[in-house]
Amino acid sequence: MKQNFKKEFTSLFLTGKYTQKDIAIKLGIAEATAGRWAKEIQPLKYFTIRKNLTNELEILSKKKSYKENADLISCLITDIERIDNLIRKAKFIPHLTNQ
Repeated sequence: MKQNFKKEFTSLFLTGKYTQKDIAIKLGIAEATAGRWAKEIQPLKYFTIRKNLTNELEILSKKKSYKENADLISCLITDIERIDNLIRKAKFIPHLTNQ
């Protein structure tokens, strides 16, 4: 049972569209558990999340119905900013810049 929640957490978290707290509420798990599971996700996966969100933003931005998608575009930008913060906090970043 716990493994199923963990897989669902990881799946939702990797979309980049939900915070740890949002997922904890949705799954009915403790926020501390969500935080622990988030720390277990490999930091390089954050780049995949960012790429997916950026691609989605680019597709929406090209549509002529910008006004209809303004809220969604705003949410995507917020999600990208949140992922950027996670990337900056990841411990491996200094190692990449020193090479």
